Amino acid sequence: MDALLEVRDLSFIYHSPDAETEAVKRVSFEVGREEFVAIVGPSGCGKTTILSLIAGILEPSSGEIFLKGKPWEEMSGLTAFMPQRDQLFEWRNIVRNVLLGLEIMHAKTPENITYARSLLQKYGLAEFEKKRPSELSGGMRQRAALIRTLVTSPELLLLDEPFSALDFQTRLSVCDDVYDIIRAEKKTVVFVTHDIAEAISMADRIIVLTERPAEIKSIYRIDLNKTLSPLKRRELGFGDYFKKIWADLEVKQCRKNIKDISVN
Repeated sequence: MDALLEVRDLSFIYHSPDAETEAVKRVSFEVGREEFVAIVGPSGCGKTTILSLIAGILEPSSGEIFLKGKPWEEMSGLTAFMPQRDQLFEWRNIVRNVLLGLEIMHAKTPENITYARSLLQKYGLAEFEKKRPSELSGGMRQRAALIRTLVTSPELLLLDEPFSALDFQTRLSVCDDVYDIIRAEKKTVVFVTHDIAEAISMADRIIVLTERPAEIKSIYRIDLNKTLSPLKRRELGFGDYFKKIWADLEVKQCRKNIKDISVN
């Protein structure tokens, strides 16, 4: 596998005046170019902590992170982080929200503005670029937030439960939209979610974590047709994956060896 991201023996400890809390313990994995990897695990196990470490929001207590074979610090411009809520600013219209990252990076060039508008056109938001976020549906807002992430041309997208604020029906539709955009733009993704079904329907591989401190319990390769939408993928061999991953999450005892699993 041609790895874009390598995580090696990553550990993290939260410090407070009264105690230390070990959140992540010696986690190692790789993510290939254009691969979509989901991370699931029990609530509070350290999923978002791992994503924050990869994003550079937190500094590891120990371990290393490499992008394209080089230390993260040298290649941090390759990543973009998309949080749980769209965080669109109401006082900015959609196109100005989309351009915000370029402004922060001092990269608001005519070429990049043209690229941003081309993405709005390509993904059905061009006619809404002068609208305020409150005038858009939840799905359209999420598309705008993803386009804002894409205009900085990252190679690695870090998605932290980006659909959690949506109702179930909208969530299914937006999953399809976001999946299509990510595949069309040939991006590599690390995706944190509580939703096993969502992970199976979108990911190429799923990393299952133990309870805190997070260790890797198992890794599942999802052998479903990538050309299908996440909604369609839920109809093909979906139940077998779900039962196995659910069983893993119910078992609290961590397996010592990571297993690579293919379900036929």
